[in-house]
Amino acid sequence: MSNGAALRLGDRGDKVRQLQAALAKAGFECVADGVFGPGTEHAVKAAQKARHLTPDGIAGPLTRKALAPKASAARTDGHDLTSRGAAFIGHFEGFSGKLYNDPVGHCTIGFGHLVHRGPINGSEPADLRGGISKERALELLREDAKEAADAIDRLVDVNLEPHQRDALISFTYNLGTGAFGSSTLLKMLNQGHYDAVPEQLNRWTKASGRVLPGLVARRKAEGALFSRGNYVA
Repeated sequence: MSNGAALRLGDRGDKVRQLQAALAKAGFECVADGVFGPGTEHAVKAAQKARHLTPDGIAGPLTRKALAPKASAARTDGHDLTSRGAAFIGHFEGFSGKLYNDPVGHCTIGFGHLVHRGPINGSEPADLRGGISKERALELLREDAKEAADAIDRLVDVNLEPHQRDALISFTYNLGTGAFGSSTLLKMLNQGHYDAVPEQLNRWTKASGRVLPGLVARRKAEGALFSRGNYVA
């Protein structure tokens, strides 16, 4: 282990393992074996480049600090979809308090919560068979949106206000994490161009090559939520 604060090629020990865990948590492929080898050096360089630091492969204080927000041991509720954000998404998803089969034949309830694949067959949990309240449906929606929330935490490098996070979660929940991860929207946001987000959102209004009024309305509402904190869908 080097005597200084920086970690570099050849170092070993718990601090290296912690660094590796932070890199992996941040989405940079790295094995937490406690050995700072070429793989770890490559991951450090990638992380430094992503966070606009000198990509020298040496994990000094600045690099480790930049990774710290991404290395949290557990996500907090503050990074999840808020209750107001759930209500915002719910407006566009539509609500059913009773079990139903979605357009592709899967058992569903609430705001599009998948109960199981395939149609209703009597095997559904007892607490769902009798129907659910809108409040319970919103809880399920927040749980379903965790994948989108996790993607925001993993991919966005700039600070976000809760309403901005909610807007991006709505977009990602609707379009998928892959679409968000490869979008120009994400690239521009990570460059600090917050004001470009509403315009970029408005580019995603098509399905099967056709502009859909429902998507136009949703993207406009997400842009207003991101830029002004307007939760009125």
